[in-house]
Amino acid sequence: MNNDIETTITPNNSKTAAGVILLIIGAILLIREFDLFLFPDWLFSWPMWIVAWGLYMGAKYNFRKASWILITLVGVAFLLDENIADADRIVWPVAIMGFGAWIAFRPRKHKDELYFEKPKDTFHFDKTTEPEV
Repeated sequence: MNNDIETTITPNNSKTAAGVILLIIGAILLIREFDLFLFPDWLFSWPMWIVAWGLYMGAKYNFRKASWILITLVGVAFLLDENIADADRIVWPVAIMGFGAWIAFRPRKHKDELYFEKPKDTFHFDKTTEPEV
């Protein structure tokens, strides 16, 4: 009898990714202070931080969860609203319509899949079964 439990150890790369992101942000801020390159003002605005956070969340979960799309699109909507004159007349109705379409057309899970590993077999009246002993 073998009682060895095999587990796979996966390294936690989130600390490494967070460190690299902080290094990149620090380097960009330092370059901006030295005026070595021309960076637009919208690149350092608060909506851009929301977009970056959404992209980070997507990369963290290998873009499998849909929440990163929502966060990124909200950031893009705020970014367009702040940088384009009268964009709020178009951006927010389109954003609400897009969110409604996402809710309406996303794939749904069946209740059986949520509660059971495999769906139950249907009962057949014409099938005879022997009682278990």
